[in-house]
Amino acid sequence: MQSLEDYLAGPFTKIQGWCLPQLWQFITPIHEFQSANDMNRPVAEIGVHYGKFFIGLVKTKGAPAGNHAIDVFDLQQFNLDKSGKGSLERFVKNLEECEVARDSVEILRSDSLALTDADVLNILQKSGGFSFFSVDGCHMVEHTINDVRIAMRLTAPEGIIFVDDYDNPSWPGVQEGVTKMYLTETPKFLPLLASCHKLLLAHISYHAQYLDLIVEYLKKNHPDTVIKHVRRFGYNSLTIAPDLKKGRVAV
Repeated sequence: MQSLEDYLAGPFTKIQGWCLPQLWQFITPIHEFQSANDMNRPVAEIGVHYGKFFIGLVKTKGAPAGNHAIDVFDLQQFNLDKSGKGSLERFVKNLEECEVARDSVEILRSDSLALTDADVLNILQKSGGFSFFSVDGCHMVEHTINDVRIAMRLTAPEGIIFVDDYDNPSWPGVQEGVTKMYLTETPKFLPLLASCHKLLLAHISYHAQYLDLIVEYLKKNHPDTVIKHVRRFGYNSLTIAPDLKKGRVAV
């Protein structure tokens, strides 16, 4: 995890983006569980912007091959809500400066709404399924539902999906999209926790295990964290006010 520690202490603070280092207070125990059970897989993100969160996830998993970065980049006619203007040039430069091997990342310059079943199957075949999948593209209702559905198809059962800006009042489409999905469907990934402006989803097969794992880890390593047990869409979940005094991973 030293590479991740170095990234969070250095380049992470300089790359423009909207991501808090306290996320790793609960990413860490999940990663450790995955590693201990031989479940390390690549990561993916829809809406990478300049790579701030994506690079952190890649560093967490040790930069295996098959990571996927999906963004419209300069195709700004598809950025309908103007929720962040990504740059392919700056993203690639950040990968290089953060010592992420270029051949470990597959870059797709595409509107996520245009991804076909064949495209999704091709990503699955190349990656083998993802450990972490971040949804941070266009924040409209239609995009949120589409992108979370794609993430659920591509994330391994032991993996985690991050839905960005779930509680951000500037982007109500995210929460509306998630709400519509859970009120009209029965997804296999369930709400795990909300914190740092993100909603985390875990597969039903690992959901209860991850809840216990995160609570135990936080109580041991971040005792000042405020943990509230809540019900979201009928499922046990957590709302976490992180320990802001510790920005990096506790080792």
